[in-house]
This record gives sequence, structure tokens and C-alpha cells, in this order.
Amino acid sequence: MPVPITRTLRLSAVQKDAATLSAVESIGGRRVYKFRASDGDFDRYSDRLSVKGWRVDGYNANGVVLFNHDDGAEAASAGAEPQLPIGKGRVYVEGDALMVDVEFDDEDEFAKRVERKVAKGILNAVSVRYLMLPGQYRQNERGGYDCDAQELLEVSIVTIPGNARAVRAKSFEDEGEDVVERIAARVVELLDARAEAKSTDDEEPETEEAAEPASETEVPPAESPKADEEEDDKAKGFNASDAAKSFVEAFKGYIRGV
Repeated sequence: MPVPITRTLRLSAVQKDAATLSAVESIGGRRVYKFRASDGDFDRYSDRLSVKGWRVDGYNANGVVLFNHDDGAEAASAGAEPQLPIGKGRVYVEGDALMVDVEFDDEDEFAKRVERKVAKGILNAVSVRYLMLPGQYRQNERGGYDCDAQELLEVSIVTIPGNARAVRAKSFEDEGEDVVERIAARVVELLDARAEAKSTDDEEPETEEAAEPASETEVPPAESPKADEEEDDKAKGFNASDAAKSFVEAFKGYIRGV
């Protein structure tokens, strides 16, 4: 009779690492990191897991996030102080992947150090430990297992990925400052070009008027619409650089959720 199977990097628990970490969301001042934790492709253990087969209710009821799968058992057996969880997670299936939202404990110094390394891209992956359910797996052509149903046990931030696709995607948080500065620089260029073009247009009628004086019978030009005059008045004294700086500060505040 088939029995449950678990794997680890030590061959006792399955640990698949995140293929992707997407943009950081700022929700009510909280920083939530969204990871792509697993998919239906082969991992480095030659296993394939059905995305629809994930059982996550148990995990979500107590969604702790560990570091390198350290659940404290080894330290406790040695009489040392165990490593506590560094945050909490929420897992769910989205499209063709198992996703996990991770929020670090901002009152724990070690957790804050881990989060900083994640934000800088030094730590790039999460890993999941799970249990293959009895009767729901079979050996495949690569010597691993194809599994139709598996229960998620825990999620960890890890240093060494076990999945070939465990590469963190660049998020807006990673390069947000640079992106905003580039946008602002481009805004300045466009505004300066617009101002220069407007200045050229304003000068052209004067040149033509000097070259060809208007005849006595010429009908005077119609007055510009009042709306245009108001627009011109607003444009007077407009400084593109100052506007760009204001934009940068406002946009930085927006992406940080403040």
C-alpha cells in the first residue's frame, strides 16, 4: 500500500524553490512579498506536482515562514535556543503556479536582516516542504515522482535553491528610485521640447509680418479663444525641472503607499 512521501535536501522532505518573486505590494504600510513558489514542471528532484493538487488549508491556518527550513527541532534537541519563524505567509493557486505572499516580522532583528537581503536581491528564493499523499503519486520516466495531490507543510526563505527556475524577478521595489528618476528626466525633455516648439511658433508670425506688411483692406485676425489665453497664462512661469521634482516626490510616495 502506498505511503506518504516527503523529501528534503537531505532526502527526507521535498523542497521546491521559488521561480519568481514579483513586485512588492504596500498594503496599509505593510510590505508583502509575492513569490511564485511552485509549478507543474520538473524540479531538480525530477518530481512533477499538480498545481491543482495543492492542499493548503492547514498551512494557511498557521502560515509561518522559516529560514532555510529551520523549524527549531535540531536546536532544541541540542539544548540550544531554536530559531523562531521570521514571518507569516499566505499561499494560494494562481494560474499555473502556487503563489505565496510573505510578510516579515518587523519586530524581529533577524527577520529584518533577512528582509533587507531579499529586498536587495541577495536572497532570491523561497522553498516549500510538502507531503505527497498516499495513492496520489507514481514514479515517472526520470526516476522521480508525478504527484496529483500534496499537502503543504511549510515555506522558507532559502539561500541555496533546489529548482533551476529559482531566480528572483526584478520588482519595481528593486529599482523604483531609478525608474522614477528616468521617468522624470524624460518628462523634463518633453516639456522643454514643447516649450521650445511653442516659442518658435510664437516667433514665426512676427517674421512674416515684417516681410509682408498687411494691406489696409486686410481683415484683422480673429481673437484667440479665451481658453487659450488662460492656458498661456498658466504656462507663464512654468518650470519643467521643478515640476519633475514634484512629480518624483509624489510618485515615490504613491508607490510606497504613503
